[in-house]
Amino acid sequence: MIAVSNLAWPAEALEEALALLAACDARGVEVAPTRMAPWDALTPADLAAYRARLDVHGLVPSSLQAIFFGVPRAQLLGDSAGFDAMVDHLRRVGAVGQALGVSTAVFGAPHNRLRGALTPATAMELAAERLALLAPVAADAGLVLAMEPVPAAYGSDFLMTWRAALALVRHVGHPAVRLHLDTACVALGGGDIAAAVSEGADMLAHFHAAQPKLVDFAEPIPGHAAAGAALARAGYNGWVAIEMLEQPDWRGALTGALAAVGAAYLPGGGA
Repeated sequence: MIAVSNLAWPAEALEEALALLAACDARGVEVAPTRMAPWDALTPADLAAYRARLDVHGLVPSSLQAIFFGVPRAQLLGDSAGFDAMVDHLRRVGAVGQALGVSTAVFGAPHNRLRGALTPATAMELAAERLALLAPVAADAGLVLAMEPVPAAYGSDFLMTWRAALALVRHVGHPAVRLHLDTACVALGGGDIAAAVSEGADMLAHFHAAQPKLVDFAEPIPGHAAAGAALARAGYNGWVAIEMLEQPDWRGALTGALAAVGAAYLPGGGA
C-alpha cells in the first residue's frame, strides 16, 4: 500500500492533492500534524474533519511523521525536564493519532535526540531506558514508535545507521518501539537497504520511499528497486510512504513519485 506525506503539496491545496492521489491509486496520507495547524491549535474537530476529507477520496491516514517538529524542548537524551517535555508531548501525539485512527508514528527528529557530549554507549543505554518509559505512553494511545536511523547529513549525531536503530529497538524489547527504514536515510548513512530490510524484517513497522534531501523522483536512486525486492522477500505488508517535500511543480512531482514508487515497490506497479 502506498501513502504520501502531506509535506508534498501546499497545505491550501489539500482537496486538489487528495484528488490527484486518488486518481493515481494511492491508498493513504502520512500526516505531519503541524502541516494542518500548530500543535496548540489542533482540535479534535479539526482532526475529525481532516480524516473525513480523506475518506471522501477513498484515502486513509496511514501514519504520523514530524511528531516532535516545533517542540525543541522535548529531548530524548536531555535533562529530566527535557525528557518530561517529551513524555508530555507524546501524549498529545497519541491523542492526534487516536483522532486520525493511525497506529504508527515515525520517530525521526534528529534534533530531539541529540547525544551531544554523551558517548555513543552511554547515549544508547539512556535511550533504551527512556524509550522503555515512552513505550507505554505510546501503547496507551494505540501507537507504535517507529525509530528511524537519521544520517549526519540531516543534522543527526545519534542512531545514524540502520544497524544502530535496530540494535536500540532490540535492546528496548517493547512491542510499541519498532524499526522504521527510509531509502534515503539508509543510503546517506552508508548502508545497504536490502540488508537493512532483511535483518530488520521482524522489527519493521513502517517504510519510507524517499530521495536524498527529500527531492522528487525524477531520477530515482537505485535503492528503491532493491528495497522493493527485499520487502517482498520479507513478506512486508505495511505502508510504503512517499516522503517528499513540496516541489515547485508539486502536481508533476506527485504524479512522478507515485509512478516511480509503484513500479519499484508493488507487483504490477499499482499503488
